Amino acid sequence: MAAYVPDVDGIPADELLELLGWELAERFTDAENVMLAEIARRARRIIMLEADAQAADVVARMRISQELSIERARAYRDLQGLARQVVRDLREQDLAEWLIDIAAKEGEAAAAARLQLARRIPGRVFPGSSVQAVGALTLDLSSRLEALEQRILRFPQDVYQRVISETAPRVLLGAENYVLNQRQAVQRFLDRGITGFVDKSDRRWTIGAYAEMAGRTATARAWNDAGVWRMQQAGQNLVTVQGGYDACRACAPWIGKILSTDGSTGTIVLPHATQDREVTITIHGTVEEARAAGWGHPNCRDRLTVYLPGLSVPQADFEYNEAAEKERARHRELEREVRAAKRREATAMDDIERRKAARDVTDAQAELREFARRTGRKRQSYREQLHFADGRS
Repeated sequence: MAAYVPDVDGIPADELLELLGWELAERFTDAENVMLAEIARRARRIIMLEADAQAADVVARMRISQELSIERARAYRDLQGLARQVVRDLREQDLAEWLIDIAAKEGEAAAAARLQLARRIPGRVFPGSSVQAVGALTLDLSSRLEALEQRILRFPQDVYQRVISETAPRVLLGAENYVLNQRQAVQRFLDRGITGFVDKSDRRWTIGAYAEMAGRTATARAWNDAGVWRMQQAGQNLVTVQGGYDACRACAPWIGKILSTDGSTGTIVLPHATQDREVTITIHGTVEEARAAGWGHPNCRDRLTVYLPGLSVPQADFEYNEAAEKERARHRELEREVRAAKRREATAMDDIERRKAARDVTDAQAELREFARRTGRKRQSYREQLHFADGRS
C-alpha cells in the first residue's frame, strides 16, 4: 500500500479510530456478503431440485436424484474455492500492519505536535520511531484476523453440514410445504451471518462485528501507545484521559484524571510548561492501573494525551451518565436492525420474502430516524450499510 503521512490538523483522533475500525469491518463484511449471496443462490437450486424429486414419479426421481448429488458436490467445491479466494484477497492487503501503522503514526504525530506547545521542554532529536511500542499490537491483530480467515475457510463445510445436507427430502411433507420449510430454515441460517466467536459474556459475534471490534481496539491502543512513547522520549510521563459524554461505567471514573506512565502517583510539584514558575498537581493513578480497572476495554474510544503542567486543561467534573450510555447502546442496536433487514433482503429465498425484508428495512430506518430526532444523536448512514458491522448477532 502507499506510504501514509500523518496529518495532525486533519480528522479528529476519535473519528480516525472509528473509521479505521469501519475500514476493517468493511473488508470482512464484504467477504461475508459475497459468501452468503452465493450460498443463497446454491441453496435455492438444491431446494427446488429436492422438491421436484419429491413430486416426481419413480423414474424421474432417480434422474433428479443424480442431478441433485452432482449439484451438492459442485456447490461444496465451488463454495470452498470461493472461500479460499476471499481469504487470499484479504491476506494480500496486509490489513493488520496497515491499520496499526496509520494509528501509530497519527498518535505519535499528535503527541509531538502537543509537546511543541511546551517551550520549557528542551528540544531533542527523537531517535527511531514507535515501532517497538506497537509491534506486539500488530502481531495480536494479525492473529485475530487469521482466526477470522480460518472461520471463512470452514464456513462452506458448515453450510454443507447445516444446510445442504439437511435438505434431504422429508417423505411426510408435501412438495409445497417442503419448499417453504426448507427456505425458512436456510433463511434463518443466512440471517445469522458468519458467526463462531463467543466472548466471556457468552455473546456471539458475527465475523464483521468481530473484525470491527478487533480493529477499533487495536488501532486505539496503537494510537495511545505510540503517543505515550513519543511523550516519554521527551521526558514527559504524565497523560490525561479524554472521553465522550456517553462513556461507559468502567471508563467514566478515569476521564479527566491525570495518570502517569512511570508509576508515579500522589501530589507533586512540577515546573510550568511555558512559564518560569511551579505548579502543584495530583496524579490519580497509573495508566496500567486504569487498564486493570477496565479502562481501555475492547471498543473503548477514550484517548490519552500528554499532560503539560499548567498548560493542559483536563476534562473537568466528568460524571458517568447511564442514560447516555444506554442511548448509545440503543443507537447501535437500531443500526444492527437496519443491517439485519438488509441482509435478509439480499439473501431472500423468494420474491415474497424479499418484499417483506424490504418493508422491514423501511420500518427499521424510520425507527432510527425518529430515535435520532428525539435524542439529537447524529445519524451515521455508513453504519447502516451491509458492508459495515458492529455489535453482536
